[in-house]
Amino acid sequence: VEVRLTPSADGLTVDGLTLQAPGLSTGPGDPRGAALRPGAALDFPVGVGGDCAADAGAPTAVVRLRDGTGAVREVAVPLEDDGLVQRLHEGLCFDRELLQQVTVEVVDLREVEGPALQATVRVRRIGGGDRVRLTRVDPNTVYDVTAVGRLATLEGDGAVTAVLRLLPARCDVHALGESYRTGLIGLVVALGDREPHPFVLTPEPAVRERVEAFAVETCRGAGD
Repeated sequence: VEVRLTPSADGLTVDGLTLQAPGLSTGPGDPRGAALRPGAALDFPVGVGGDCAADAGAPTAVVRLRDGTGAVREVAVPLEDDGLVQRLHEGLCFDRELLQQVTVEVVDLREVEGPALQATVRVRRIGGGDRVRLTRVDPNTVYDVTAVGRLATLEGDGAVTAVLRLLPARCDVHALGESYRTGLIGLVVALGDREPHPFVLTPEPAVRERVEAFAVETCRGAGD
């Protein structure tokens, strides 16, 4: 996540930044002595994980500031997040619980008429016993992703598969420039009797590379 600071005073440097957010485990930011300018916002990246033993709460940034005289002080800054911490907490903890019960992976990838890719996604039981139901697939920045046939439901042990069609739908520079998203597959999964929740499937690197390369090749072919 990124913490945005907008100062009202001049001559301040950020020597340290820590995000405190109940429901998230956070690492310290690395502001690298960034100088603040009045009215100009600066964004500071902070790595987060899910603390599923705690409820989500309001976030605060603890900022270590140094002024022009060299004096250092720490200030606690309440953060407006529009519910982001709650959403992150829910998503991270859902992912953790899901992946304690099943593995979700792309086990086959091939080119089909379109030109498009056809991916076979396998859901395999490794623990627990909740029903795992794929309810929807979502597009990403480049691909329209649709199910071929009905989406799978895993009851009990064993494994089920779902076949997805990935059709390159955007060839603009902005979309292709976000190639780190191109190889991700958005699923919506229901675990047990709970409401369906988004889950982003991150395939193995070789699969992601092929999905990303196919989009570029297809877009170049369309341009020719």
